[in-house]
Amino acid sequence: MPFMEREYRPLSDEFQVTAGANAVRRARDRIVAVAAGGGVPLAPEALGDLRLCASEVVTNALEHAGGECRVTVRWTGRQLLVEVADRSRRAPVVLSLGEDLPSGRGLALVEALAGSWGWEPTDQGKVVRFAFVTELPAAAGQRGTPLVGRHS
Repeated sequence: MPFMEREYRPLSDEFQVTAGANAVRRARDRIVAVAAGGGVPLAPEALGDLRLCASEVVTNALEHAGGECRVTVRWTGRQLLVEVADRSRRAPVVLSLGEDLPSGRGLALVEALAGSWGWEPTDQGKVVRFAFVTELPAAAGQRGTPLVGRHS
């Protein structure tokens, strides 16, 4: 049977998250559902990485920026981009995975797992983003590949 390329159409979802019971889980599940439901070509391991990155970034926003954030998920046909906007102007801090702390290493995990991550200040606070990039069709079923440069 000849190989048939699947058409990947852009899709997006945007939603508000407020701290509370299961808020991070619900946000994480919704982000992964956009990827899985939209046909984003990520392997199960990459979907697991996406789940972890989403949990870390949303948790940081809820814990350090006033208990609420706005999440935007976009699939462009080549990359899955997740943006988490909050009201804190404080820069995110990446702690070493080897540091002997009970928490605070989430961004190091995001840096290690996502193809790219970064942040930028906004008039209302900041946006932290990470992306998983795919090369279609060859990478269908493979982990996201890095974007050019980190922290961009």
